[in-house]
Amino acid sequence: MKDFNTLTRAEMQIMNILWNKGCGMTTHEIIDVYPEPRPAYSTIATFMKILTHKKYVTSYKRDGGGKTYVFSPLITRAEYT
Repeated sequence: MKDFNTLTRAEMQIMNILWNKGCGMTTHEIIDVYPEPRPAYSTIATFMKILTHKKYVTSYKRDGGGKTYVFSPLITRAEYT
């Protein structure tokens, strides 16, 4: 098993959204299901970069989606806990 970096509370909240959804999500889709008060787009985008760097999520460009990235978890909730 990999040695994972511990997630911050905010990172964990995003990971829980991805795990609950069960499939890849764009930054806008994550914000849409985020509880109020919703963070700014740039805040979530920054967290997605951090989570990608920490190897918790992977991203790919949506077909025909221009600059839109879809983020998917690389580990399961069970693997993290």
